[in-house]
Amino acid sequence: MTKKDLLTLLKKEYSTTVKVLQAYPEGKDDLKPHEKSSDALKLAKTFVFEMYLTGAYVFGDVVDRDKFSSYNPGTVKKALKDFQKETDEVIARLEKLREKDLEKEVDFGGKKFIASNFLLMMICDQIHHRGQLTVYIRLAGGLVPSIYGPSADDPSTNL
Repeated sequence: MTKKDLLTLLKKEYSTTVKVLQAYPEGKDDLKPHEKSSDALKLAKTFVFEMYLTGAYVFGDVVDRDKFSSYNPGTVKKALKDFQKETDEVIARLEKLREKDLEKEVDFGGKKFIASNFLLMMICDQIHHRGQLTVYIRLAGGLVPSIYGPSADDPSTNL
């Protein structure tokens, strides 16, 4: 996948994830659909942390695990702002990155990835967690926005 393709996909999925995070009802940050589930705030923090990891591994930064062990945005809405900041930084850096730098190998948790494949995996994981969050939205009494097609909750789409 080319850098241009990755940027297009990242920007598209990013804007959709922002829309989903914006749809999460305020005051329901501690919603936990099941005892084995994360609460909504922890799930929202996952988006932020994954973009941080994406930047660190793709660009070869030193990973500061302490950065997020104490990270507590307090609300899903604040995590959304942090997610936007982290993602905007990744996009800006990716736009400046040489195409060949996406071919370098990165070691993530003892597994070897080509940087472009690592970025793609993190985008896919964002999509996965976004799907989880749509369930939380509905359980919290919110309206699920249109993602890839119409949503029964989104009046701008026709079902």
